[in-house]
Amino acid sequence: MLLPKNLAIMLVAVLIITWLSFLVTKLTYYDGIPMLAVYGFGIITAIASVLIFAMKYNISVYEDRVEIWYIVSKTVIPVPEIIDTRTGELNLIKNYSAWNLKGVRYRTFSAVGEDLGIGLKVTGKRVYYMSTKDPEAIAALLPKEE
Repeated sequence: MLLPKNLAIMLVAVLIITWLSFLVTKLTYYDGIPMLAVYGFGIITAIASVLIFAMKYNISVYEDRVEIWYIVSKTVIPVPEIIDTRTGELNLIKNYSAWNLKGVRYRTFSAVGEDLGIGLKVTGKRVYYMSTKDPEAIAALLPKEE
């Protein structure tokens, strides 16, 4: 999941409690709130609750490609296009890398609570940063330059 499970549960609980307090306020204290607003917020709460648990982040390494599923989009990086890799703390490899060149497009795929990551420098002036719990394991799956 993109969010840690306990954080996702707390976020959904807060959304539901907010909707329930909205409903109780409408029914007991203040009748001026339109029922359409209560129903609309209830629908938004339900959709947001489903999306919180549906958002996924996954890195798959195959012999010929690296696939990154992030929320609802899929990014495929062919292995022959990978020029260089860096592993370590995500903030350090992003800020202190020698990959700061003009015209480079950077993409970061990050999950909440993961500080370690891997950076992939790819042909076509592209750099991808991905957070992961074990960047060394992913780097070991990628072919090494000889």
